[in-house]
Amino acid sequence: MKTPRQGFVAGMLFALMSGAVLGSAQAADAEPPIISQRGDPERWFQEEMTPMAYFKTLKKEAEAVYQLSVIDCRRMERSQQSSCLRDAKATMQQDIAEAYRKSGIRTR
Repeated sequence: MKTPRQGFVAGMLFALMSGAVLGSAQAADAEPPIISQRGDPERWFQEEMTPMAYFKTLKKEAEAVYQLSVIDCRRMERSQQSSCLRDAKATMQQDIAEAYRKSGIRTR
């Protein structure tokens, strides 16, 4: 049996939680704030479309795939982990070499 005070506290918690859920749903629907200021050059807000930017994107994707592969390799049996990790690293290196080729960036 709840005391009146416990019922009041439970009701207040429910009201606060409901308000928080509704507030976060409304915040998710809102557009992101514009951070540009008057007089800012337009070039500051244009996506960089250079060969280096393309290379960096491809490299980031290759590294992300490698990280996911490492996680999968660690879930394998111990006897298979080292060969799986070796294959994942070789694949990443091939992907990065392909990124250099696709982007036209010269290797050092």
